[in-house]
Amino acid sequence: MQNCVNHDLLTVFFEFEDSAMFNRAIKRYGLFGLIIGLFFSILCIHVILILNVIILPIPLVYGPMLFFIFKASLQERIDVGTVLLHLTPLISFLILFLLNPTGWYNEVDIPYMLAVFCLLTGYPVYVLFKSSKLKAETTEVNKILFVENLALLGVAAAFFFGLLFFNMIMPFDFDVNPLFVVISLMIISMGLIIWYVYTTRFEAKKEGSPIGEELIHLNLSRETIELYKTKLNSIMESEQLFLDANLSLEGLSVYTNIPKHHISYVINNSLESNFYEWLAKYRIAYSIQLLKSGTDNLKLEFLANLCGFNSRTSFTRYFKQFNGLSPSEYRLKMLQNI
Repeated sequence: MQNCVNHDLLTVFFEFEDSAMFNRAIKRYGLFGLIIGLFFSILCIHVILILNVIILPIPLVYGPMLFFIFKASLQERIDVGTVLLHLTPLISFLILFLLNPTGWYNEVDIPYMLAVFCLLTGYPVYVLFKSSKLKAETTEVNKILFVENLALLGVAAAFFFGLLFFNMIMPFDFDVNPLFVVISLMIISMGLIIWYVYTTRFEAKKEGSPIGEELIHLNLSRETIELYKTKLNSIMESEQLFLDANLSLEGLSVYTNIPKHHISYVINNSLESNFYEWLAKYRIAYSIQLLKSGTDNLKLEFLANLCGFNSRTSFTRYFKQFNGLSPSEYRLKMLQNI
């Protein structure tokens, strides 16, 4: 699923969208992996440039890149206009650099440092705020934690960039050069990316056995899998367990008397979904029933809670994923058809 979203964003980074190389890269790494790889490459290049005292407006890309990484981790679509909007500060200062490669920084040093400080503060704070509400509603906890750690490093880098900025206005002595600390944070970020990629691949190799081998390992017959699917669907529809916002895989296992790893296997492989996305399908279907039954005047936050979601953000994201429209757009369309 991840391979077929965010094409608009990808075309910004790659001009060879239809080429075989592009398709292989997307199939193998996905959008999230490609952006992480690009982010890592930019960090490497930037460290080399700093050590060689070459000043380019690269720091202006870190905030937007963190935003794109966060959106890719949620498999949300980002169009070209949004990408260009977030990269506007970078593009603006790149134009100044091209017009005056050797003296651009001295001409706009204070506005540039202020822009870097704002972007390195604003984007990480946004990501930390949003991600704190999502960890309870996603199976991609490790991915969210990884993005949060990058955001925390961004906040730390913003602090030391802020020291450099205030030193330009009111010079004062440092025991340690803040620029060296920023370089250290960049190297730590690179190490974090390497660690995440390594652990992710290790887990994928550990868990990534073919379906047939998994069936033998779990000792599940095709008949048993179909029985599990029927039982799960019947209980979800009759008991409406999905309305419980705190429903977990363990809780469902106890209620259905089906081992949780069997439930996880059936959902992941036979239903081609994950636990939270599978729950979301029932919740979104229920929300549409409520909208059609005359409760279209409910606030979206209350509607989300009624359907088992902990936040309006998750409700809106899944609603648009399954219906192609946001809840507000769907409601407006219903009213127009009356």
